[in-house]
Amino acid sequence: MPHLDSTPSLTAKPPIWAIPLALGLLVFLLMGLGQPPLFDVDEGAFSEATRGLLSSGDWGHTTLNGLDRFDKPIGVYWLQALSGVLLGPTELAMRLPSALATWLSALALWRFVTGQWGVRTGAWAAIIHVTSFGSWAMAHAATADAVLGMLLMLSAIDLWRYLPTEDMKALRRLALWVGAGLLVKGPVALLIPAASLIIHCLVSGQWAVCRKALLDVRAWLCMLAIALPWYAYAVWRHGENFVQGFILKHNVERFTAPMEGHGGHWLYFVIVAPILWMPWTPLLLAWWGRWQAIWGHALTRQALIWTVFVLVFFSFSGTKLPHYGIYAAPGVVLLLTAALGRMRSWHAGLCAVTLLAWQALLVGLPWFWMTFPEQVPQALKSIFQHGLDPLPLGSIATLWGLLALTLLICRARLPRLGLADTLSAMALIHGTVLALVVWPWWANTLQGPIKALGLEARNWPSTVGQIGGNWPSFAFYRQQALLPKGNPASLYLAPESQVQPGARVWAKDKGMVLFQPETATRP
Repeated sequence: MPHLDSTPSLTAKPPIWAIPLALGLLVFLLMGLGQPPLFDVDEGAFSEATRGLLSSGDWGHTTLNGLDRFDKPIGVYWLQALSGVLLGPTELAMRLPSALATWLSALALWRFVTGQWGVRTGAWAAIIHVTSFGSWAMAHAATADAVLGMLLMLSAIDLWRYLPTEDMKALRRLALWVGAGLLVKGPVALLIPAASLIIHCLVSGQWAVCRKALLDVRAWLCMLAIALPWYAYAVWRHGENFVQGFILKHNVERFTAPMEGHGGHWLYFVIVAPILWMPWTPLLLAWWGRWQAIWGHALTRQALIWTVFVLVFFSFSGTKLPHYGIYAAPGVVLLLTAALGRMRSWHAGLCAVTLLAWQALLVGLPWFWMTFPEQVPQALKSIFQHGLDPLPLGSIATLWGLLALTLLICRARLPRLGLADTLSAMALIHGTVLALVVWPWWANTLQGPIKALGLEARNWPSTVGQIGGNWPSFAFYRQQALLPKGNPASLYLAPESQVQPGARVWAKDKGMVLFQPETATRP
C-alpha cells in the first residue's frame, strides 16, 4: 500500500479490474435481498408505513396502524415508495434503497481513498465497508439507517476535503448531504459533521476554517432548501403533535432516557462496536502503540475524531441500539484501511482466524441449537419450541468449497495477490454465506409464521388486532393495516400462549395464531 502521505492522482486510468469489482460489490449486496421475510419491529414498521403511503396516495405523511407515525422524517419512505412503485410491495423493493445506498457509499469511499492512497487501497476500503457486519446488516434492512449512513459517508468525505483546502464546493456539497440527512433521519445528520468540524478546529486551532464554514450563507441555504419545505409542511399540517412526536419524543427524549426498553450501560459500544466491524476488527491492532502516527496524519486524525465523537455521544444516549454505532463508519473504515498499510503477517493471520471463528459462530450456533434444543437460551425458547426449518449445512459446505477453490486458483494464477486481497476474498465469501444461507434461515425462523398468516388472511374482510406483541409486517403481507391497540377487532394475531380459553382459531403457524374471541362465521 502507498505510504499515508502519498497522493495518487484521480486522473490516472483505472485498472481493468476496477469496474468488474464495483459491479461485483453491487451483486454481492443484492444477493438474496428479497428472500427473507421482513423482521419486526423495524423493517415491518417502515415497510407497512410505506405501503400505507402508497395505498392512500398521501406522499406528505406516514401512518402505522391508523395512527400518525412521527418516528422518522419522510425521506426514506419516499425512496421505499419509489422502489415499491417499480417492483411492487415486496421485500426486495423495501430493502433495495438500503442496498443501493451502501453500494454508493462504498463507491464514494473508494474514489476518495483512491485520491489519497491509490486505487487498490480504495478498493480495499470499499470491500471493508460492504463486508463489515454492521454495514452489511443495514444494507439488508428496510430501515433508514443505510441511507443515512450513505449521507454521513458523503458528508465526512466532503468535510475531509474542505478542512485542508477550504474548498467551498466541498463545503456546499456537505450542506446538501446534511439537508438530505435531515430529511431521512433528523438532526443527527447535522450534529455529527458539525461536531467533527468543531472538534477538529478545537484541537488544531484552525478557528478561521471553522468560522468560514459555519458562516457560509450559501451552505446554509443549500441545506435548508432540501430539508425545510417538508418540515414546514409537517408543522403546518400537524402543529404541536409533530413537535411533540418527532422533535421531543423521538429525538430529545430518545437521548435523555431509554425508549422501548433499549437502554444499556455507558460501556455498551465498547462491546458492540467491535462486533459491528467484524471480521475486520483485529486490523486495529496494527495501530497498537502507534497512536502518534494516527494523530500525526491529518486524514487519520479526522477519521479518529469522527469515530470517537459518534461512539462517545451515543454512549451517553439514554436509548442505545447497535446500529447507532454504524454512524461511525466513515472514520472506522478509513482507520481500518490505513491499518492495512501497517499490517504484518500475524495481523492478517489473526483476521483470517477471526473470520473463520465468526463464520463458525453464525452458522454453528443455529445448528447447535437445532441439534441440542435443550441448550437453547430461555429467552429464545418460545421461538424454537415449535420446530425449525433445517439449516442447509450441505449448501454451506458446497458454497465454501467452490469459493475456496476459486480463491486457491486465483492465488496460484495471480501471485500478485497479497494478504489484503486474500482477506478481502475471504470476507466476500463470508458475506455470501450470510446472505444465501444464514440470514434467510434466521428470518424464516423468527418471521416465517407472521408472513404465512398475513398472506393467508390477505383476502379475509375481517379487521385484525394484535395481542402480546407488535408485528407490523403482518399488515404489510396482508396489505391491510392492523387496528390500533385497544380497538375491538374481528380477529387477533397473538402467540399461542395468549389465546383466550374457548377462542376460535382460524389459522395457526408455529406458535402464532389468528383467533376470534367469540364464535363467528369464518372470515
